Amino acid sequence: MTDSLDTEQLVQRGKAAARVGRPDEAREYLRRAIQSAPSDVEAWLALAAVEDEPDGKIACFETVLQLDPENVEARLGLEMLRRDREPDGRADAGIEDDDLDLVIAQASQRLEAAVGPPPPDERTFDDDALFCANHPTVETMLRCNRCGKPICTRCAVQTPVGYRCKECLGRQQAVFYSGGVLDYVIGGAIALVLGGVAAFLMGQLGAWFFALILGPTVGIGVAEAVRLTVRRRRSRYMWVVVAAGMVIGALPSLVLSLVWPWSLITLALFMVLAVGAASARLR
Repeated sequence: MTDSLDTEQLVQRGKAAARVGRPDEAREYLRRAIQSAPSDVEAWLALAAVEDEPDGKIACFETVLQLDPENVEARLGLEMLRRDREPDGRADAGIEDDDLDLVIAQASQRLEAAVGPPPPDERTFDDDALFCANHPTVETMLRCNRCGKPICTRCAVQTPVGYRCKECLGRQQAVFYSGGVLDYVIGGAIALVLGGVAAFLMGQLGAWFFALILGPTVGIGVAEAVRLTVRRRRSRYMWVVVAAGMVIGALPSLVLSLVWPWSLITLALFMVLAVGAASARLR
């Protein structure tokens, strides 16, 4: 009997009901879970994903932040709702765009795993079943909660505010890439100069342990210098341009170090670490 279910089981059943397109039943399970454990953050987050009205989602996220002020998913959920309400899809900056990318990526990975067994009385598809807009032969009960398009689990991405199609998510992410060609030029030039200077100084030091210590630090420093110079505007391929600039800037020092094999190894190690750190920072 469902009356004997504990909080975790209620949450799992709520998530399972949401996945098969039964939001009313999902809300019922999740509200029962919250009544049983009002401080359960997972239950509040799951309820936010299946609430119909933005105000209901906002109330859930605000409750989560009262329970866990550092909860990234709740903060991002509020930010996504604010962006949706703005005419141009943007809102005042309150959260790093990197955090949004991270949560979306994590949500996409979680989608690959089952969220729990479906309710035992799950209904079968009938003649009124929907078919995925991208896979016409696949039955589904899911819809994108932004555009309303029918989507199957292969096309759905679970965000803090519910399931969305990849097209809507792509348009929302495109808002973050506001940099232009000039930003690429500026970023490449900064990386060229700083990468060249750093490689020259590293060649003078010549000690491999300095390469291990300074490589990641220099890479992050170059990335932050680029971000500050372009006023934190994001560009999809800035990391490629910066990596190439750093390598090109270091070429003279690499050529000069050919006469000292050990110095070449040290400098190469330094550049691998620096370029890797800068690329990871800007992705």
